[in-house]
Amino acid sequence: MESNAQNQTSAELQKILLSTDLSFLKSTFDEEDRKKGASVVQDYEEELDLDEHTMNRWTPLLRTAIESDTLQAVVDDLYNSVEDNFENLETHILQDSQLSDNLTASVNQIGAIKEIIEESLLRETADLQVQLTQTTNDVISRKQSYINNKKTSTKISECIILISKILQILELSNKCQDLIQDGSYYKALQSLSSLETIYLQDFKNYNFDFLKTIYASIPILKSKIKDESLNLIKSSFSSNLERKLLSVSTKFFDFYNETLLPDWRNSKNEMKLGAFKFNSPVEISLRDTEKERTLDLSTLFPLDEFYDCILIFQNLKEIDYLCNEFKIEYDFRISKVAYPLDLKGHNSATSTDQGSKIAASFGDEFSSSELKDYMLKILGFVIYDKHLNKSTEYLLSYKSLSTSENFWDLFIVRFSPFLEYYIKKTVNSEEDLIEFKDFLGVYIAVLENLNAGVEQINKIHMLVFRKYAALLFQIFDAEFTSLLEDDDFMPLTVNDQALYQKVLKICWLKDGGSEKIQIEGAESPEGFLATLPFSPLYPMSCTLVKKTHNNLITFLSEFYQYNLSELNQIVVQTIDDIFTRTVNSRIKSKLDTTSREEMAQLLINLDYFIIAVKEFSQILSRENTTLNPDVELTLSSIKVLTDLRNFTETKLIELIDSKISDLLEFVEFEWSSTQVEREPSFSIKDIAQFLEMMFTSTLVNLPDSVKTLLIFREFDVLTGRFLDVLLHFSPPVLTPQSVLNFELNMSFLEGIISKLFPSDGSLPSSPTSPNIGAPLSAESARASNLTDNTRRSLYSTFTDLRQHIEFLKSPDITEYNDPSIRMRKFPRIKPEVAQMLHNKMISPVSAGPDSANSSSVDQSFADSIGSHKRLAKFFNRA
Repeated sequence: MESNAQNQTSAELQKILLSTDLSFLKSTFDEEDRKKGASVVQDYEEELDLDEHTMNRWTPLLRTAIESDTLQAVVDDLYNSVEDNFENLETHILQDSQLSDNLTASVNQIGAIKEIIEESLLRETADLQVQLTQTTNDVISRKQSYINNKKTSTKISECIILISKILQILELSNKCQDLIQDGSYYKALQSLSSLETIYLQDFKNYNFDFLKTIYASIPILKSKIKDESLNLIKSSFSSNLERKLLSVSTKFFDFYNETLLPDWRNSKNEMKLGAFKFNSPVEISLRDTEKERTLDLSTLFPLDEFYDCILIFQNLKEIDYLCNEFKIEYDFRISKVAYPLDLKGHNSATSTDQGSKIAASFGDEFSSSELKDYMLKILGFVIYDKHLNKSTEYLLSYKSLSTSENFWDLFIVRFSPFLEYYIKKTVNSEEDLIEFKDFLGVYIAVLENLNAGVEQINKIHMLVFRKYAALLFQIFDAEFTSLLEDDDFMPLTVNDQALYQKVLKICWLKDGGSEKIQIEGAESPEGFLATLPFSPLYPMSCTLVKKTHNNLITFLSEFYQYNLSELNQIVVQTIDDIFTRTVNSRIKSKLDTTSREEMAQLLINLDYFIIAVKEFSQILSRENTTLNPDVELTLSSIKVLTDLRNFTETKLIELIDSKISDLLEFVEFEWSSTQVEREPSFSIKDIAQFLEMMFTSTLVNLPDSVKTLLIFREFDVLTGRFLDVLLHFSPPVLTPQSVLNFELNMSFLEGIISKLFPSDGSLPSSPTSPNIGAPLSAESARASNLTDNTRRSLYSTFTDLRQHIEFLKSPDITEYNDPSIRMRKFPRIKPEVAQMLHNKMISPVSAGPDSANSSSVDQSFADSIGSHKRLAKFFNRA
């Protein structure tokens, strides 16, 4: 099918070719060219001059051949067809005479034309050669001129460049002078460096005197830049340190004190952060960063001159020289800022001596406000120092991070002795100590945030707290002494129910059923009356102790976040000293000049003070400043007050014993009396009245254990003393009447027991807690049993005396010698004592056992027995 299409295309092309007018033929092809086909036409750029109509007719056919990829085959067919169609053309032409003549004539014409063309070409060639020669000469001439002009132009350009650089040097020189005058020293140095570089690169080999002069001035200008930049730093020191230190530090201090601290107090109250202190990590994390941006040190202390100076000396490779000059100037400024404190002195003297010597340099009129201004000025310099060294990357301090801190470390070591001296000598009142504490607290907070060492100044802060604690102790001591002097040594009486409740909240009371608070009219506020066992000294002292403790804790509440153990020790020691050195000592000194009533009240108060100390130990353990729940504290004052309480008890016993002894001196027994008395002697009544008044009135509020011990002791002393009188101080012979009188007196004393401890067991109302009301029945039962046991025990103190009296009433030695009777009736009478008593009740040895006198004595004793029974009945004894 492709072959048919190819043949058809070729046939069409042949038809078009045959119908074309080939009257004008530009070229012909030889046999070899025809074999090559269309490619030869393309190589030699030969073509047939075809009319447009013929070309338009060929175009679709050629396109079709190209699209079907048969163009080469079509061309080959076309060549073959030409050979076929024009095979006899040459013969036809030769046979045509007219055509042959035309060809001959054409050949002659062509030869003539050829000669004409050759002559014309020769003439034109000669002319062209002449023109070429002229042109060549002209070009050579022009080229020589161009070369000469180019050399001149190059020299001119070089001159222009040279002049431009010379002008640039002059301009840089003038600019450098202007910059130096304007204080732009680093820019001036840059201009000099550019000038030096241009000169060395372009003018080193030129002999320009003015340029050499300019170049020679470069070292002088560099030296001037160095000196002027250093002078600029010195002037900066003067302006910053002399004018801005106090204002900047005051701004810092006020920002901490008036902005950050109140904000922290509000946050602490709202978020219940009472355990954390100001400037702690918690407080710092809660700060408003927007507010802190007001303390922009780059604005407060601009350091442009330092930056320029460092760049200048770095460029000059003389940074060591700058550091040395800076150190000299900085040391001078430091000494000026620290004046009158000498930072270069020696520390050979003690701290106290140093403090007094430094105080002399500051002057006697150095006030608290001046001290604060001085310390704020130092703080301002620390702020400046930190900012300067940090901003310059510690380059000026030889890149040593510790060098810049030497000032503060050295200053605080030198200044601490004076500050200690000043605090000890000048800061004395409570208000001054609180004010100075707050000042140092904020001061330390600023230093901490500057990463300055605060260990030494923390010791000063601790000293302020120690002095404050000592002052509170002195205040307590003075107030307690006054209270002790004004105390009435009587149980506290309160007629206001609200005041009564307040007293119960203030005081620490006993637990259990040992309280003796008597309340009357509890249902009616108008008739309310409560009698507490302790005197007004105790609740007032409790109030003072709590106030002192609260003041100590409040003093530590904002600051003091270091050395918590030491702080806690100071708090504990202060409270311990209050109870030991004040309460204990003052009460102890009162014991030598105190009556029995006052001593009894002090003994009661001491019992409550011991309770207070124990309770306060628990409070201090629970609320210790170290925030350690495992801390357990036992105040040494517990033992001290306990010893004082025991000593007071001993003194009270001695006073009572002394009074009893005084009363016993007036007791006399008529051992030879022949009359039986109906009433005890006055001396015995005085003793009984004294005992009854002592234990029902004076000592009524003593703890039951103490009161019972005293009662036992006194009755034991009395019975022992009277038994001793009976056995060792009675005459050899006793009358029966005297024995009955002696028994009457002893029975009267024994009857006091029933008055001290009624047999019905009724006791006064004694609520033991702040709740007002009647005691429980179980408590009443226990109290009744205790009273019965005490009463029986007191009666037992008269057992020995009673047995001896009974033996005297029936002095039958044979009955005593019967073991069964002796163990039942006289178990406490020794045989030799029984024999002695028997001898006292019989007739004198000279009368003999069977004399008439002996029988009369026995009869008289028998008569006395009846009288004794009547007396016993009178005193309610069987």
